[in-house]
Amino acid sequence: MNSTIQCLNNTSPLITYLIMDIYLRDINRDSLGEVVDDFAYVVKALWSGQYRCITPRDLKAVVGRHQPMIAGYMHQDSQEFLTFLMDGLHEGLNKVKVKPRIPEQNNEGLPDVKAAEISWRDHKLHNESIIVELFQGQLKTTIMCLTCRKQSVKFQAFMYLSLPIPKTTRCTLGDCLRQFSAEEKMTGNSKWECPQCRTYRDAIMKLEIWKLPHILLIALNRFVYEGQWRTKINAHVDFPTSGMDMSSFVIGPRPKSYKLYAVSNHFGTLDGGHYTACCKNPCTQTWYKFDDSEVFETSESSVKTSAAYVLYYTSIDLLPPDFKPSFS
Repeated sequence: MNSTIQCLNNTSPLITYLIMDIYLRDINRDSLGEVVDDFAYVVKALWSGQYRCITPRDLKAVVGRHQPMIAGYMHQDSQEFLTFLMDGLHEGLNKVKVKPRIPEQNNEGLPDVKAAEISWRDHKLHNESIIVELFQGQLKTTIMCLTCRKQSVKFQAFMYLSLPIPKTTRCTLGDCLRQFSAEEKMTGNSKWECPQCRTYRDAIMKLEIWKLPHILLIALNRFVYEGQWRTKINAHVDFPTSGMDMSSFVIGPRPKSYKLYAVSNHFGTLDGGHYTACCKNPCTQTWYKFDDSEVFETSESSVKTSAAYVLYYTSIDLLPPDFKPSFS
């Protein structure tokens, strides 16, 4: 929980929106507004300069009320906490109070650009918040029947990329991205119900990145199942800290260059472990390591370890939180 909060606390456009109380004009009291209130209280306390450290008991309690898995004090997953917190912030800030009925989209015969545009427009009819504006991108899924070659194309929004790690002791983030978009055969219990054959068929599925968000969250899938057993992959994934060019991995609008500004780390095993965070302060442009209540200055090179779990990248300048955010 601490690791995730520290990473988000250095996402200055989001923090500016909360510290300056801009969020009050958008907050949805009929949904998860209390999650937003308590998270805003935490970041205001962190940026006030009045405390050496704080304990976010109220935020934990309100999250636990909506997500029972987090209610106790068992060892939990930071990515799962991040997922719920981001969903909670979005729902609590969603400007769409009445969601219109949207018919299922048929992309047959449509060029990808048009299909993606319609899908994103429909997504925004139900979802409009600073979380969508900052953190959400778009994926393209293509499924092809291996019998009749019929293809189905769909576009969907994503909050973060969950990347597989190749089975090796060392790899690069590029290797993970290539494996993410590799073709996957759907057979056996995973057969696809082909609308043209009107029965279940073997198929090939391909997942590709269409559009990236301003703030790109990348979760390295370190916890995987091998048969019946869940295990952790401790491979060292080499990832860039600045000048990350994603153009070879994006098939839609050309992305800007990304730079790393935070990392959530996991040390230990499945049964127990410890989370830390390394974050670049938007005011001082200095990297710090956050280890529970302890904070240490650190170097940019030291953030690249085999414990890296969730990577936080930005394509926009992260200004000090007293600046009004701009997404141009």
